[in-house]
Amino acid sequence: MDLPFPPGTPPRHPGPLARFVPPVEDGAVERALAGFGAPGDRVLDPFGASPRLVLEAARAGRAVLVAANNPINRFLIERTLEPFGLSELQSALARLASAPMDGSRLEPFLLDLYRSECGHCGQEVVVDYFVWEKDAEGPELKGYTCPHCNHAGEDTASQADWERAQVYSPRGMQYAFALEQVASRGDPDRAHAEAALAVYPGRALYALTALTRKLGQIDFEPRLREAAEALLLSAFDAANALWGHPEGRPRPLQLSASPHYREVNVWRALERAPSEWALEPAGVGLETWSAGKFPEPGVVAVYAGPVRDLAAKLEKGLIHSLITVLPRPNQAYWTLSALWAAWLWGADAAGPIKVALRRRRYDWGWHAAALRTTLLGVQPCLLERTPVLAFILEAEGGFLAAALAALDAAGFALRGRALRAGEAQAVLAWEAAEPAAGPQPLEGLEARMARAAAESLRVRGEPAPYLAVHAAAWTDLARDRCLGPNWRPDEPNPLSGLVDAFERALERREVFVRWGAGAEPETGLYWLVDADWAALPLADRVEVLVQEALSRTGERPLVEIERYVCEALPGLNSPDRRLIMACLRSYAVEQPEVGTWRLRPEDERAARLADCREVLGLLRDLGTRLGYQPQGEEPIAWFDSRGQAVYAFRVRANAGLGGLLSDEGPPAILVLPGGRASLVAEMGRRDPRLRAFLERGRVVKFRHVRRLADEATLTPDNFSERLALDPPEHRDPQLPLL
Repeated sequence: MDLPFPPGTPPRHPGPLARFVPPVEDGAVERALAGFGAPGDRVLDPFGASPRLVLEAARAGRAVLVAANNPINRFLIERTLEPFGLSELQSALARLASAPMDGSRLEPFLLDLYRSECGHCGQEVVVDYFVWEKDAEGPELKGYTCPHCNHAGEDTASQADWERAQVYSPRGMQYAFALEQVASRGDPDRAHAEAALAVYPGRALYALTALTRKLGQIDFEPRLREAAEALLLSAFDAANALWGHPEGRPRPLQLSASPHYREVNVWRALERAPSEWALEPAGVGLETWSAGKFPEPGVVAVYAGPVRDLAAKLEKGLIHSLITVLPRPNQAYWTLSALWAAWLWGADAAGPIKVALRRRRYDWGWHAAALRTTLLGVQPCLLERTPVLAFILEAEGGFLAAALAALDAAGFALRGRALRAGEAQAVLAWEAAEPAAGPQPLEGLEARMARAAAESLRVRGEPAPYLAVHAAAWTDLARDRCLGPNWRPDEPNPLSGLVDAFERALERREVFVRWGAGAEPETGLYWLVDADWAALPLADRVEVLVQEALSRTGERPLVEIERYVCEALPGLNSPDRRLIMACLRSYAVEQPEVGTWRLRPEDERAARLADCREVLGLLRDLGTRLGYQPQGEEPIAWFDSRGQAVYAFRVRANAGLGGLLSDEGPPAILVLPGGRASLVAEMGRRDPRLRAFLERGRVVKFRHVRRLADEATLTPDNFSERLALDPPEHRDPQLPLL
């Protein structure tokens, strides 16, 4: 049941609307498909949430059919597969810039909306953005670069800035035009559209309505019109008040203005947009789906509508498999999609997703029901045992539970799982199956969840975050089809009974202990009261695997090292990238010009064994010199004249601390190469048990032992003090004891 997690690489070019698109990493889908199906397979994506998923599936030789009911998603998919060239986007921008507007041109007309004065020289400037406090009557700050005195940065907004901002009333003519585009008078969704428009500052709406009107007046060639629509779509996204200041919300979920938001210069946003849409050639085909025809391998066919309508038109058994990124509920994006589609293509185009205007909040029970309904709509065109590969990105407990229960209730059986808790990413493999048996008592499911969570911790060998134990418990039930039969359609949250059972399972104090706990069960790290049978800590195993990966070949890129480690640790224990990077930095040097990592010469096995033998010899000689009786090899202990162990040293080439946790007697002094310092710090950050060990014990570096061996003034009385000292240039701020 455990699958290797397919790592990717963060995209160099995030692409348009990146804060709303599922964060699929480059290469992740292709790697997952290497063990799923075969080139030439006909695959269906029922949700159409990720352009990268269908792109990589086609690159992997699949014939891809995607249902994209959201017109914004559909536009993103099509323009990812057939991207604009930079020259096309620049031509579209130039046409917009030169369009006549009130006796001038559109570009200076829009720039004039953001006219101000330099706070240093008093000359006229064009502001790049204003910063507002939510519900304030005027801006607080303005950011700009003065072409006269070269001042660049932020200044306090002036009274004149306030007066100019108040000219553009949030309820002015531009508001009426923007609202009418979405919902005309008498439309039951008009009040919901009004609420959605509230996240746009009045000046932004004025600029955007001027742009959309001008778009309809310019006689564009079809391809340039689409390029202009793409530019406007980026401006629609940039101009709302969801962009907080200074950092903002990188992936907003609710449609509400940030407490401090950034009002951007709309024309400047248009100028930045070509770089967002100028993507690399996709190398795959694109077509609009037509009944009775399936795309060839390496081609993506897009269906403009819900998957239930598409499934009714497909011959049963035509689809070899489903692959998809399950959408995360996002009230902000779904509502804005309805606005944007109406502004660009009219109210009819927004019709399929206009219902998004009505819902202000999405809970996990609602989302589970929505996923179930969509997946039930696919079943008529599938054969029994049709495989499904589902990516869950931005995973959290509620999302994972909703996905697992929805797929089970829709007639799919879980066959494989992989979780990277540190990155909040999961991959689940399913197959179409017969309906599950009847419901089981929740008391029995609670006990089973507790056992599954506890077993996952024993296998992991170290404390785990909530998402990891949650995934263990819920996937265990999904494997045996225990979720769907306990679906409660008569309740607002059909998963409420299961959710309550799991929370009670984690509250079993005879089984679990929680460190760093807050009020909510999602906080802190979970571990076992009885951990006698726990495996070697996951961090220790990752360190060894990274060493192996580096030793097998001269140089390797990060993604190949991650792949090697994830294949060795499949299922729920896929390590996060932060831990792998800590191991790499401890053992290797990066070759940035080619993007690879190479094992440092001093960390070659033979070199480190020689170092360990040398340091052991130095400690033995040093103990004898100070009047102690050194005994043992590793660990080596120093005994006093009464036969009591005063010091114990563990000389290690690696940072693995798991074996030290059960040590009895005096705290062991861990002696390590200096390059392990940051890795030891990372291990301590991950595991409260190791932090406790580091606090009561001591860690010193090989070079410090060599320095002590050369110190002529060392005595038994000052040894402990000298042991704790390290030259300042080597001191690691994360580990003051090193």
